Amino acid sequence: MPDKLSVAIIGAGLIAGGYDRGRRSNDGVFSHAGAYINDGRFFLDTVVDILSARAEEFRKEWQVGSAFTSVEDICRQRYDVVSVCTPDSTHFETIRNLIKHRCCKTSFAEKPLAFCREEIIELTGLASESGINIVVNFQRRFEPSHEEIRQLVASGKTRLLAGNAYYIKGLEHIGTTMIDTLVFLCGMPRKVLAFNRVFNNEVNEYSYDFILYYDGFNITVKTVDSEFTLYNYHIFEVDFLFADRRITLNDNSRQLVVRELTGYAYSGVKVLDDRGPHSMPTGYPHAMSAAVDYIHRVTTGCTTHTINTPEESSVNKLIVDAIVSSHEQSKAIDIGERLWNR
Repeated sequence: MPDKLSVAIIGAGLIAGGYDRGRRSNDGVFSHAGAYINDGRFFLDTVVDILSARAEEFRKEWQVGSAFTSVEDICRQRYDVVSVCTPDSTHFETIRNLIKHRCCKTSFAEKPLAFCREEIIELTGLASESGINIVVNFQRRFEPSHEEIRQLVASGKTRLLAGNAYYIKGLEHIGTTMIDTLVFLCGMPRKVLAFNRVFNNEVNEYSYDFILYYDGFNITVKTVDSEFTLYNYHIFEVDFLFADRRITLNDNSRQLVVRELTGYAYSGVKVLDDRGPHSMPTGYPHAMSAAVDYIHRVTTGCTTHTINTPEESSVNKLIVDAIVSSHEQSKAIDIGERLWNR
């Protein structure tokens, strides 16, 4: 194994490197290239983008070895890791080609893995047969505050009463991330009910409002997308009401706010203390770095691939499809057999 792992990045947009343009690493890392460079155990060998000027600009900015305009150029080479940062609709074909040509040990893919559950199942089988790891980029699974909330829910030390969440930019594009986050935190819902949808012109797909039903509590997920404007602002927020506290992940997962019970409002009446909430930063700015550390351990064989697997993406897609069916049929849809348990 060489001192540094070779990396090819397909796609030269924001998640590939643009989110870290001009950013200092101690402020956090939010892109593939930024995380690889910040880690220090990888070298950027190749970048591919269908626009040659953008590929060349990326190559110069990140000091990449070479720049190409076709995925076929990648398939003729051999890399330790290939990041797939292309538009959502291209993920399935791109990853299948990588596996078919066995040109990498690990593919670090943006979500969603595919638009069709059968395609995700196909990729799962191909990856297993070839011994290639597919790691889907749901980096919140590596963030300590999310893990702490997950453990709190699982422990039963305090009962979860209800949850609310907000997202933007399409059910498949960002909604999949919200679904993955809620499944990670709370497990698999029993059923779903979609009660509204809004077309997002930027990503050219619908964003849905929906409810996830669990035993003893529900989580309502809403979009702030609007058909009247192309883009308002980014929001990714989760708010949990427990029996003894309220926990909110806001600022796009960068801040954790805890409100405990108090009796200051009325004698003998318990309320949540909004006068003195405990606010603290999360580890989200470093979650991408933690994901890349996992990529290194999986690729070098130090760790078995068990996080952000294609199987988990298949579960996410199962819920996405149920939400769409619920809206079409105007009724709640049972998820069925629990394919993933806590």
